[in-house]
Amino acid sequence: MTELEKFNSIWKFKGQRAKQTQEQYENVLFSIWKHHKEEDDDETGFQISCFDKRTIYKVVELALNSGLLIKIKNYSTGHHTRLYQKNLILFDLIFRNAENKYGKWLDLSKTDPETDIIHKLKEEEFNKADISAICSKKLTLKTLKSKKTKSLNYDIVKLKDKSNQMLSHYFQLLQRLNKSVAHNDLKLFKFLYFGKDGLPSGRPYSYFCLTLNPKKSHKKITAELRDVFLTRIGIPDYYEVYDIKSQIPRINYLFHTGEWKDDSYDFYAEIIKDTKMLEETGDAIARGENEYSHYNDSMKQIFMRIYFGKGSVLQAWNGYLKEKLTREKLAEFKNNKEVILDKKNYDWFFAMLDNGEGLDFKLWEIISASTRKICGPSIGNLVFWYAFFIETEVKIELLKRGKKVYNVYDGFYYNEDIKDEIIDILKVKSKYVYTKYMKPIQKKIKE
Repeated sequence: MTELEKFNSIWKFKGQRAKQTQEQYENVLFSIWKHHKEEDDDETGFQISCFDKRTIYKVVELALNSGLLIKIKNYSTGHHTRLYQKNLILFDLIFRNAENKYGKWLDLSKTDPETDIIHKLKEEEFNKADISAICSKKLTLKTLKSKKTKSLNYDIVKLKDKSNQMLSHYFQLLQRLNKSVAHNDLKLFKFLYFGKDGLPSGRPYSYFCLTLNPKKSHKKITAELRDVFLTRIGIPDYYEVYDIKSQIPRINYLFHTGEWKDDSYDFYAEIIKDTKMLEETGDAIARGENEYSHYNDSMKQIFMRIYFGKGSVLQAWNGYLKEKLTREKLAEFKNNKEVILDKKNYDWFFAMLDNGEGLDFKLWEIISASTRKICGPSIGNLVFWYAFFIETEVKIELLKRGKKVYNVYDGFYYNEDIKDEIIDILKVKSKYVYTKYMKPIQKKIKE
C-alpha cells in the first residue's frame, strides 16, 4: 500500500456532519503546519501542545495514523511529550494546491494570524468548561483507600468540597482577564480539573507561554522568541518586570506555614547548605543553565524530580540515574566535545562536592529529607493550582489599578518597572490564598 493509498483509507469522515468535521480537522492540521515552519523541522522534531483528547488531540492522532505526521520520539512520558516531523511530500501531494481552498488558506495564514482556527477552538473549549461537571465526580471508595491517596499531604476530601466555589471563582477571574487582553495570543486556555485518579491537575497557559526567552540560550529555536512575539502583537515595550523566584518550593512552603518568604531566601541554595555538600553555592549549581548538558544535575532539577516523584525515594533516585545514563550515552554517541568540557566545569557531583565521592543514594536520601525539612511535604500537582490562583490575584489587582499585566507562569510582563508594587501585592494575596484555600484543606502530617 502506498502512502497515498494509506492516507485515503484512514482520512475518512462519516455521519451527517462529515463534511464540516473534515473541514475543521484540516484547518487544525494547517494551523499546526503554520506554527511549525519547514526550516525548524529537522531530526530533532517539534512538539504539538494538546494535553487533552478533544479536537486538537484527535486531529494529531488521525494525522499520525494516516501518515501526515511522523512520531520521532517521546522526550518524557505521556502523549503530550511526543516530538514529530511533518511528511511534507504527502502533505504537498494532497493539500498544497493553488486551486485548493486549503492551499489558499495556507497562504492567507502567513499574513493574517487571526485566521488561525486553533485559537478559535481553544477559546470555544475553554468558554464551554463546565465547572460543576469538573467538580461533581465523586471520589470512589477505591480511590480513598488507595496508597496514593493516603500518602497525600493534604485532605483530598476537603479539597473536593471546596473545589466548586474555588474553581468557579477563578474561572470567572480568568474570563475577565481574557476579555481585557491586547491580543488573542495573550488569552489563557485550558482550565484546572481532576484527573482520572481523582487528583488535581491542569495549568492554564497561553501562546505567550510557548514563546522563548531571548535572555536565555537555546540549543534550537523551535518557537517564536518572546521579544519578537511581543512586537508582533503590538506591545513591543513590554518586558519581564518581575519573576517569582523558586516558585514551586515557595508556594509549597506557604501551604504549610502561611508565610510568603522574601525573595532573598533561595530555597535551592538553602537545600545545598543544609546538606553541607558545597562550600559555595553559585547560581549555576542551584539552578543550572538550560543550554548546558548537565542542567538536569542542578539542585533545582533534582528538587523537581524529588518533589514530583510519584513513588519512593529509591524510585526517584533510580529514575534520575536512568535519565542521566541516557543523557551521557547520547553525548558520547554524538562525540560532543562541548559536553565533555562542560562536564569538567559544571557537573558538581564529581568536580565540586567536598567529599569528592559524587552523588550516591545515601546523599540522595539526605537531599530528599532536606527538601521536606526546608520546603515542607510535597503537595504535588496541587501546587500548580495555587500558583495560578496567586498569579491571577496579582493580575486582577493590577488590572483594577489600570495596568494590563501578562505573565508566562511566574514571570510578569509590563511596560514600566512595577516590581515593588507586585512584591507588595504578592505579600497580601499569598496570605489571602493561604487563609481561604490552603489552610482549610490541610491535614495533620505524621512526622
